[in-house]
Amino acid sequence: MNPSSSFHPHDNKEPLDSTNLDDMMENLNRSNQQLLQAIEELKAENLKLRLFINIAAHELRTPIMPIIGYSEILQEDIGERKEIKGIIYNAKRLDQLAGNILEGAKVENHALRLDKEQFNLKDLLSDIIHDYEDQLILKGSKDVELYYEPKDIFLVADKVRLGRVISNLLHNAIKFTPHGEITIATTEIKHNNGGEAIHVSIKDTGSGLSPAISPKLFSKFVSTDSGGTGLGLFVSKNIIESHGGKIEAQNNPDGKGALFSFIIPK
Repeated sequence: MNPSSSFHPHDNKEPLDSTNLDDMMENLNRSNQQLLQAIEELKAENLKLRLFINIAAHELRTPIMPIIGYSEILQEDIGERKEIKGIIYNAKRLDQLAGNILEGAKVENHALRLDKEQFNLKDLLSDIIHDYEDQLILKGSKDVELYYEPKDIFLVADKVRLGRVISNLLHNAIKFTPHGEITIATTEIKHNNGGEAIHVSIKDTGSGLSPAISPKLFSKFVSTDSGGTGLGLFVSKNIIESHGGKIEAQNNPDGKGALFSFIIPK
């Protein structure tokens, strides 16, 4: 065979048309511009949505505080009444929900700022537990008992936000414990850095944590309850971590219920 007549696969390849290449680059640039524009529009819409949620939560809280205040005055005047307790409790729950929405927005905007003060953890816990005991009475639930052994523990932290964390965890425990008991415990321990720290745990005998939910339990909008917002645990995690602490959850070794706990420096 004559070498000059041998077949070479590349001999039949047509040269790339520069016009086609220019068209391809133009289409690619146009697509990139459209994509960038779409991203900017999404950012603008997301900003508007977050602003709306922030304003709505603020506006929601405005009438809540007078409702709580007037109801408490009314209760002082006419005595303890189930109906008045119901108004106070539900107004406080609504305030808690609005507060979680606002705190969630602050976390997203990296604007969560702690306002620390010295206080007795016993007083904070006693007030919160008293509110939730009223909740159980209002629900007519005689099958759930709250246990707490008061201890004087003084620490420096953001009292309002720490109260939000405890309230979120306790509310969660009550929601998933139709009968049984919930135990709140506090202990002074040594922190990893050698300093003093506070360990708070809330143990229930409820339905426990689903294996599918556990890995993402403290993520935003993750909830084991179809009626929940999925913000309470997300906000709680960020508040505890802002204090330099850690929060975690696990099922109890005996398979009955869950244990939520957190540690923060004292």
